Amino acid sequence: MKNLTIFVIVLLLSLSAELFFGCGKSQKTDSTDSKDTKKEEVKFVSGFACKIDGKDFLLTDPATFVKKDDKSFTIYAKVDVDGGQYDDFFVYVLSSLKTGEFALSKENKPGHAQYRTNKDQKVKTESDMYFSDAGKLTITKADDKEIEGTFNFTATGMVNDAEKKINITDGKLKLKMQ
Repeated sequence: MKNLTIFVIVLLLSLSAELFFGCGKSQKTDSTDSKDTKKEEVKFVSGFACKIDGKDFLLTDPATFVKKDDKSFTIYAKVDVDGGQYDDFFVYVLSSLKTGEFALSKENKPGHAQYRTNKDQKVKTESDMYFSDAGKLTITKADDKEIEGTFNFTATGMVNDAEKKINITDGKLKLKMQ
C-alpha cells in the first residue's frame, strides 16, 4: 500500500510539473507546426518544379515537354501569365537521351540551362536571361513516353545593367516526350 501511495504521489508531481513548465504546450506546438508544414507542401505529380533563390516554382503547363533526336535532347518548360508575363526554362544536353548525370555549364559540355523571365520588366517584350554557370541534371527514367529526373544549378544574368546570380535548387521533372 505504501508503494502504491508513493507511485501516485510521484505520478501527480510529474503531471503537475509537465503542466507548470509547459511540456504539454511544447508538444502541441510541434504538432501544429507539422500540420502547417503539410499545408504548405505542394505534391509534385508531373511537370517541372524547383526553387529559385528559395522560392517555389512549379510548371504543369502543356507547353512543358522534352524533345529528342539521336545526338541531343531538350527540356522546355514555359508558363504564360496574364498581361504578357512569362517564365521559361530551357535545358539542352548534347547527348542521346538516357539515364545518368549530365553537367550543366557555361561551356555547354555536355549541356547548359537557361532561365528567362519578363516579370520584372516594364516593357514585356524584354526579359531577364540567366545562363547556367555550373550544375547537374540527373535523368532517373527515360523511355519513349516520358522522362523523370532532378536538377540543380547556379546561373548568372544581366538585370538592369548589373550582373545577378540565382540558385536553382530542389529541381525535379516528370515530362512527356514530344
